[in-house]
Amino acid sequence: TFLFDNSTTSKLKNTNYKFKKFIGYIVDDVTIEVIARNLSIDHKTALYYRYLVFEALRNYQEEVVLNGTIVMDETYVRINEKKYKLYHPNGKGIRGISYNHLGVITMISISGVCIAKVASRATPKPHKFIELCTSNIGNVKQFIHDGATCQKQFMKQFKVPYLDAKREGDGEYSTKIVDSLHSNIKRYLSKHGGYRLKNLQHYLNFFVYRYNNTPRTKYHTNKELLIYRNSMIDNLYYRVKKAEKKITIRNFQSDLGITEILESVDKYPYH
Repeated sequence: TFLFDNSTTSKLKNTNYKFKKFIGYIVDDVTIEVIARNLSIDHKTALYYRYLVFEALRNYQEEVVLNGTIVMDETYVRINEKKYKLYHPNGKGIRGISYNHLGVITMISISGVCIAKVASRATPKPHKFIELCTSNIGNVKQFIHDGATCQKQFMKQFKVPYLDAKREGDGEYSTKIVDSLHSNIKRYLSKHGGYRLKNLQHYLNFFVYRYNNTPRTKYHTNKELLIYRNSMIDNLYYRVKKAEKKITIRNFQSDLGITEILESVDKYPYH
């Protein structure tokens, strides 16, 4: 049975079964090269299939609602692509957390539901927290943060306590859960080291989707984990099928992604 003609996946040469197998591979975080070889498809086709999944998850993080105690922070991704890098007037690179890093706002509830959104080059400004993350906050009980001033304006919107884990509570509060999230994000991105930086938000959308739908307790049996995995595959397949078709295999690589953020260098020093 071939994929329906009126869906995002119309006119694909492969069957529904093979496309579902592809989804299973990316859920398992298998590299594109290995997937293409195992499914006997060419590399460009595999990239296109992955992009169909990315497109289906473009707005996924807008669905995420964080409740209870929320831990927030930022993490950073280095800008290594030469056309987007900034340099000192003397030609040397800029060290530290600089405009040669992308700031990613991360939040995670104690129950393990998270978001991760690219905000800007360098440290995100307070208005970016408000603009990108306010809609994700549900019945919040309290915020735990690391003392960064850029977060406070966001937290003040909500009439709940916001606790500095470094200075309050005598060790009762911790940012370990969000630190662990950052480690998982970095590990995931390093496995896909050849990705184009403009697609970073797509990768983060997929990471967050998989993270939020994967149990993180060791007390699940292999059978239960398989049920979670298969449920993800079915849900992703459904999302891809119902997504409006905007792209083809000829033009999918022209998606701009976060190019606007990467090119917004005119307002920064050393440009």
